[in-house]
Amino acid sequence: MVDAIFYRDQRLWKRQIDDVQFQLAQQDSMDDSEDSLVRKAMAEDRNASDVIKGVYEGGLKTWECSIDLLSFLVDRQEELAAALRGARVLEVGCGTGLPSLHILKSMSDTYVCMQDYNRDVLELVTMPNVLANTVLCPSAAGNGDKLHADSDTETCEIDVDFRRTQVLFGADTDAIIGERDVPELTVDEADAADAKILQSSNISDRCEFVAGDWANIENELRRQGREHSFELVLTSETIYDTDSYKGLHDLLTCVLARPSAEKNPQTQQVPAALVAAKSIYFGLTGSVLTFKQYVRARGVFDVASVWQSGGSMPREILRLTWKKMD
Repeated sequence: MVDAIFYRDQRLWKRQIDDVQFQLAQQDSMDDSEDSLVRKAMAEDRNASDVIKGVYEGGLKTWECSIDLLSFLVDRQEELAAALRGARVLEVGCGTGLPSLHILKSMSDTYVCMQDYNRDVLELVTMPNVLANTVLCPSAAGNGDKLHADSDTETCEIDVDFRRTQVLFGADTDAIIGERDVPELTVDEADAADAKILQSSNISDRCEFVAGDWANIENELRRQGREHSFELVLTSETIYDTDSYKGLHDLLTCVLARPSAEKNPQTQQVPAALVAAKSIYFGLTGSVLTFKQYVRARGVFDVASVWQSGGSMPREILRLTWKKMD
């Protein structure tokens, strides 16, 4: 099951938490390994909101600042589309991945890497969301298709097995299902269908999913020779703890592309990192102010607030760019 998030005249689909928890409840393989503890924590927390430091970072929940970042990108769609043509984008701590999903849907030649601390979050939420907004997108299906959704539909069931059968058997789908004592596809048939579904789109060539903590990811990217390879870095709700500042800053220093000598105004939006966060995290150590102070003290990036919300609990989006060298 997926829920719709409407923004402007567009719509994104994201997997329901209840659907994830139902899947986890069907799995009886839980043991005392760390991965199983992650899944157990996610299965038991109905709102998926509790952060267990070093185990689960809340990736199932769609946080407010992720919506802010999505809206910020949509408002600047035209200028960013020009700047990101053929570019590479990294979303750090992606969770449900709304900003990345928007880029994948609206910028057909932009590459997106989605990183989260938990592999389970990527497998249970992020990857399904990518599929739901691309090759399995309900709004892309025709009338009569089980993937069809009207323009005002808010919740939709994506029947993946039906889609697989449809890909394999076409017009004979209903007959094939009716003839079988067990309608489910075999493992080989499911694999063949998945391959065909992905081949129908270039999405597998435009996405990358990376799990792990920032220090290990930085080390791996350096080992691969991929320093300074992302023109835009996105992150939201990742500065709530001052202990995380160094790791995030070091990762940004590693991955953010160096500015080009080209003076084309269309490319002045990048390279940059956009950090969406609450101005103050009550009961926690992080805040926008202390993060800005940390960034300025390091002397690597310029940092400025490019968007602010109103209200009694304000939120902001910061833009980090390479400090100009004298």
